[in-house]
Amino acid sequence: MERAIHTFDNGVRVYEDQLWAGQRARYEKRNVHEAEEEDIFVDLIARLSPEGCYVDVGAAIGYYLILARKLAPRLTIHGIEPLERHRRLLRENLLLNDLAETDFTIHPEGLNSSEGSQAFQDRGYSSKLAPAGEEQTVSLSRRWKAFLESIGLRRPKNATITIPTITLDTLVRRIGDPIDLLQMDVQGLEVEVLKGASESLRTGAIRTFLIGTHGRMVGLTLHQECRQLLQTNGYAIEVDQPDTKEQPDGILVASKRL
Repeated sequence: MERAIHTFDNGVRVYEDQLWAGQRARYEKRNVHEAEEEDIFVDLIARLSPEGCYVDVGAAIGYYLILARKLAPRLTIHGIEPLERHRRLLRENLLLNDLAETDFTIHPEGLNSSEGSQAFQDRGYSSKLAPAGEEQTVSLSRRWKAFLESIGLRRPKNATITIPTITLDTLVRRIGDPIDLLQMDVQGLEVEVLKGASESLRTGAIRTFLIGTHGRMVGLTLHQECRQLLQTNGYAIEVDQPDTKEQPDGILVASKRL
């Protein structure tokens, strides 16, 4: 049977079976992934040099990677996605949108304040690094189940796996060039990611941040902490929306001009 395809108003296409019911309901109001963040994202991409660098931390199934490529075909684009199942769906969507994997660099680690490995809660689009104290080891049976899920032979369920982690400073050094726009959706770990970017924040190696803050889950202090960290390092706040109306996370945009 041919798989149904969902086409967003901006031309991005994904397979219908990759979407959750809550997302479909949201798209009925406005047929883009995040109604309030979309316009901000499009404006930020338009400001970049045609050959600038865009990084998506928490790329999931590739929506913003694909949209960025459609809007700016010559951008250098990096995606950070530690969940293998999402990377597989991302690859499917690249092909669906007539794009090649070689047009992007996908990094399989998670970002954190330190390097090594950490428990990662596999909750689909709500996946995130486990809180401190979460079980760090993964049994052989869990690994086998995770493998079966990754190749589509088992329905995914909430599980804890172990993933490698790097810091944002390490990622910046790996990429080599300054990052013109870094977008982040890490389900409440935003402050931890920024704590691993002390050098990059100081030097302005990341020129603009677009951060989805998940304040409704952990309190608005998380949004405020991100804002304070960025301001302390000389970033000017351009968008400050801790309580959005049409999407589940807040929006923070900050830029540093050297």
